[in-house]
This record gives sequence, structure tokens and C-alpha cells, in this order.
Amino acid sequence: MTLKTLLLGSATAFAVVGGAQAADLSVAEPVDYVRICDAFGTGYWYIPGTDTCLAIHGSVEFSLNWHSLSNVYYGGTHSASWDFVTEAGLNFTAKSMTEFGELGAKIAYTAKYDNASASSPTVSLDNISLWVGPLTLGHTNSVFDGGGGYADSVYREDISVDQVALAWTMSGFGLALGIEDPRDRWGTSLGTSYSMPDIVAAATLSQGAWDAKVSAGFSQIAGMSVFGVAGNVTIKLDAIAAGDAVRFGGAFGTGASYVDGQAGALAATGRAVNGASNWSAYATFQHFFTSALSTAWSFGYLSNGTAGSWQAGGNLVWVPVTGLQAKIQGQYVVTAPATTGVWTGKVAVKRSF
Repeated sequence: MTLKTLLLGSATAFAVVGGAQAADLSVAEPVDYVRICDAFGTGYWYIPGTDTCLAIHGSVEFSLNWHSLSNVYYGGTHSASWDFVTEAGLNFTAKSMTEFGELGAKIAYTAKYDNASASSPTVSLDNISLWVGPLTLGHTNSVFDGGGGYADSVYREDISVDQVALAWTMSGFGLALGIEDPRDRWGTSLGTSYSMPDIVAAATLSQGAWDAKVSAGFSQIAGMSVFGVAGNVTIKLDAIAAGDAVRFGGAFGTGASYVDGQAGALAATGRAVNGASNWSAYATFQHFFTSALSTAWSFGYLSNGTAGSWQAGGNLVWVPVTGLQAKIQGQYVVTAPATTGVWTGKVAVKRSF
């Protein structure tokens, strides 16, 4: 075999191999990399092979809680004036655009380890909902509620209910209507006799320097009709410091759950006093010393027709880096006819992602 023949044979072999490799590359499946979705804000990414954007958010919080010895804390009795609590939250939100508007769904879990009962830790589903355009279906925050205090220490608090809701917004004005399962709002106070869902409605207005909301609700409970109205206004004080704001709010109703939404103070007795005149009022203020250090203070009063309760609370929040928060807060509650109140508070560290 001559050198020329050997070279020609080698070249032919390389050509055949190269052709085979080229053929293999031409039929290789493309890699579907995860892509960022910026259509719905930060944190969303496309589920591979679909036009659906998904966001996963969560948090883990550890806290040291303390209270006066006269208080029964977290539903249990113990002689110590402190306890440890660990909480976690995990939210999944999926969104896409359709010819009917935004199509979305949300699943939100909360887990809590507080040794309050034999069932600790507890895991709950706080939100299971879907929406398309203006229509929302599922278990999520009531249309009636919203607009509590910055210091987690006032009476107005969101309640999650099974509902069918419609909402429209235009030029800063919003209107919402909800039909809700009354068992979520009234619990055992509802009894076993009811024939209609709760009907709630709300109107919102958002302007450059302030936001406002007015809501109303009607329920048929244990043979009687009850109602509630609530409102709040938030005034932005960016002239003092970026993010500063003050909020005023209140509620009135013959249905106690429309006035006292949270599981505290007079909630246990207040919800049972359906038909009485219940009212509440609060003021809350938030101030940023810097973008990483802020404080908030809230004051509120609640009356359920036969007794009253007032409370005050404040916090100091430090965010040293994005996703990490350290907080200390306290609260003082006095319930008539008592002349002395109950102190509660906590120191917490929270990681959000």
C-alpha cells in the first residue's frame, strides 16, 4: 500500500465519520431551558413546554414569645411566661394570559410547630383558589376584609372563605362582589340552620397619595339577619420617608365577625353575640428610619355591645439583607371589666424567598 493510498483511505474514513456525526446532530432534540417570565412581575418563570408562568415563594420564622402569667397562651396552660414557635409558609402561583384575561391559580400552605396541642405541628391550606379574568373561585381572602394594622395588633384582620367573587378595576377604582360559604366566617355561631350564602361587596379607590376601601356584608344566621360595614383609608407619607404611611379604619355591624375578624380579644364571645351592636376603630402608623429599619404602632378599640376591649402594640423591624428579617414586637390588651391588661410579645427571625 502506497502512502498516497493510505492518505486517501484515511480521508474517506474521516468524511464518513464526520457525516455520521453531522447526521446525529441534525436530529438531536433541542434543550428546553427554563426561561424567565416578566409578564407578571419578578420571580416568575415559564414551566417548560408551556406558556404558563410559575412563582414559588415561602418563608421560615422562628420566634421567642412571652406573655404575662395571667394569660392562657396558644390555647395551653403552663407556668412559664415564654415559649418557642417555628412557622413556615409555601406559596405556589401559576399565571398565563388568555383571550378571557389572566388565568391563574394559587396554593398556599402554612405549617406551625408551637406545642400547643397533641396535634402540633399543624399544617393548613390557607389559600386554594383559581381565577380567570374578573372571576375568582376557591378558598381565599374575603372581599369584605382587608386593611389591618402595620403592627399586627388591631382588630380588623382578613378571613379566608370558600367563595365565588367578581372584581373589576379601572383608573384606580375597584368594585368587587362575593358570595361566600357562611361556615367559614361564623363557625359554630352559625348553628345548623342556614339557607343562604353570605353576600359581601367592596369598593376601592387608589390615588397617588392615598388609598381607601369601603365594604359591606349581609348574612342569615340562626334565624336572624345580620350585617356589617367597614372602611379604611391609607395616607402615604413619603414626604417624611419613603414607605411611611398612616391608616385609619373602623367597622360597625350586628354580626360580630364583620367587626372582629381575628381570633383574639373578644372573638370567642363576640362572634356569638349576633344581633348586638358591635363596632371597632383603629389607627396605625408605619415609619422607615432607613430602607432597612422601620417601626410601626397601632391602637384599637372594640365593643360587642356588652363589653369593650382596647389594645396597643408596636414593633421594630430590621432587614439587614434581602430575604432576612429580625423583628421585636409587643402588645397590651385590656378587656372590660378588668382594669389591668395582658402583655404579649415576641422576638422573631424570618427568612423569606
